Amino acid sequence: MKEKVRGSHNDRPNNNTAKVGNSKDITKVLAYFRYKVATTLDAALDLGMLRNSITWYVRDLEAMGLLQAICKRPDATTGYKANYYSANPSLWVRKPQQLSLFTLKEMEGSV
Repeated sequence: MKEKVRGSHNDRPNNNTAKVGNSKDITKVLAYFRYKVATTLDAALDLGMLRNSITWYVRDLEAMGLLQAICKRPDATTGYKANYYSANPSLWVRKPQQLSLFTLKEMEGSV
């Protein structure tokens, strides 16, 4: 008979309901980048949060259109190239809009 090992990972329920971060953490990250241009490592060091959590929040904030990488240059801490992020829209890089066929037809009609 095989003896059951106490505290084995097989005994734990297999549900993905674990809360990785605090729901207020994403707002802290957004506020941080609203007033400071920095890397995810800078944010982790200044906010005292795990860098892994911050990179997830940055990804989500970028997808929501609230944050953008504005430049890529060597990090002051590591010396390696890193993205510098900002939540200040006045600092964002404007991407040229692509014109669709419908827009071109509308423009031809107005000329």
